[in-house]
Amino acid sequence: MPRTVVHREFRRTDPAFLHDERQFLQRQWGVLRLMESEREHLVRDIERARSLAARAGIEIEREAAAQIEGEERKLLSLIGIGNRFRRDDAAGLEVVRRLRLAHPPGVILLEREGEPASLIEAWSTADEAVVVDGISSGSMPGRLHRFDVTDAPLPAQIFNPSTHAMGLPEAVELARELDRLPKKRLIVYGIEGESFEVGEGLSEPVQKTVEKLVMDLYHELSGAS
Repeated sequence: MPRTVVHREFRRTDPAFLHDERQFLQRQWGVLRLMESEREHLVRDIERARSLAARAGIEIEREAAAQIEGEERKLLSLIGIGNRFRRDDAAGLEVVRRLRLAHPPGVILLEREGEPASLIEAWSTADEAVVVDGISSGSMPGRLHRFDVTDAPLPAQIFNPSTHAMGLPEAVELARELDRLPKKRLIVYGIEGESFEVGEGLSEPVQKTVEKLVMDLYHELSGAS
């Protein structure tokens, strides 16, 4: 179901909204606690499997298993964030949709609405991840922002808060605290939007930026010249 709120509205302060907000955050933290618990179980299972394999003389080192014709295989997740029914808020989703048609090798293409738990789940098992989101920071429509947040926070003043208290910047820092960032690198692209009104279709400046970013990402991810 599409979201019924604008992705880039600012936080409200009425009691009913705050009550709903607390319930939302409680659910998010519940999901994250469950994810962390499952992660601990998985780690134990992996360690047990490694121990049994070692006793049987089986080589299962990750680096050795990930060699294909002498090159290391990398898992990369490309995540588009947004709402397809809020005009330029769909910019990240459109990037993913177009790249899906091109089938870049070795890339997992995902579409998300922006909830922290789903984002952390989407990138936590990847070697590298690229996130694309439509933003409204006051810059010229169509401007492309790029941030490497592997070792630094995402600027919250550029990625304005959504209707929920936790947005993409908070998801990145929460993942950092939980040690659930991608193993090697997390890149975030923000495409400056012009219209976030109800409706479908990107504005002209955002459309042009999406087209260029799709081509640039395709060449980078596929190794095409």
